[in-house]
Amino acid sequence: MTKNIYVIHENDEWVIPLRESFSKINAPYVEWHVEKHNFDFSKKPPEGVFYNRMSASSHSRGHRYAPEKTRELLEWLQQNNKRVVNNSRALELEISKIEQYKEFAKFSIKTPKTLYSDNKEELVYLSRELKTPFITKHNRGGKGLGVKYFEDHIQFEDYINSSSFENSIDNITLLQEYIDADPKVITRLEFVKGKFLYAVQVDATDGFELCPADACNVEEKFCPTNPDGNKFMIVKNYINPEISKYEQLLKYNGIEIAGIEYIKSKSGDHYTYDLNTNTNYNPVAEKKSDLKGMQSIATFLNNELQLIN
Repeated sequence: MTKNIYVIHENDEWVIPLRESFSKINAPYVEWHVEKHNFDFSKKPPEGVFYNRMSASSHSRGHRYAPEKTRELLEWLQQNNKRVVNNSRALELEISKIEQYKEFAKFSIKTPKTLYSDNKEELVYLSRELKTPFITKHNRGGKGLGVKYFEDHIQFEDYINSSSFENSIDNITLLQEYIDADPKVITRLEFVKGKFLYAVQVDATDGFELCPADACNVEEKFCPTNPDGNKFMIVKNYINPEISKYEQLLKYNGIEIAGIEYIKSKSGDHYTYDLNTNTNYNPVAEKKSDLKGMQSIATFLNNELQLIN
């Protein structure tokens, strides 16, 4: 019986390091690009492990309905009792920050105050409940899409009623308390098999359109906490009491591979603001570490494949 690891995705570039990691351990795999592959849901799925790497930002690459197609695909696999890594619930959290914040609240994970609406007039009204400055985000975002900073409510009202207003692909805009951090870094915790792997700090001095993938790294940029000067840096001897809460949240929602991001305020409080189930890893940051994200994923998936009869 032929068994494979099936990688469900919509971005060929992001799969390159995973391909390399599979090749190193001779793991059999097949790529299912949801915009290129035809699925016959009247048949039984093949034998194997199915890894969902769908991204909330797929629409920014011209794949507007890739998450919806993936939802149907995952339901087909789950109805047939297939081994799915990052199941349909993981997909729902990937494509909705509102759902993420609901889950953070369940596990007493501190988040910035966040309000949302799909109505412009209501957004203006709700913005008055936030202290200034504050930021906006897209509910279905990724890569910092829709993140904008506003000094006051008048500036926001002018923006939202202007032609430069950028709506979320699902029409839901988030209003969020601005957390002032010093230094300007975010911390991203990576999880594989539902367990903490490592933490990476990312320089956010230039803004929030951040992605730790290889193609996104800008080596000459100086990270304020990294003496090597790279934009991404794995934190050595990292300790965070919130890790157990994060792991409980992931387990509860059937999420096995993820990145969770937080920012630390000047008072030292951690504010968690994003859960990414289509996590990427930066080879520049990993150079001086024995921990490798994609290698860890490839090994995990291959081990799961061996458990299938």
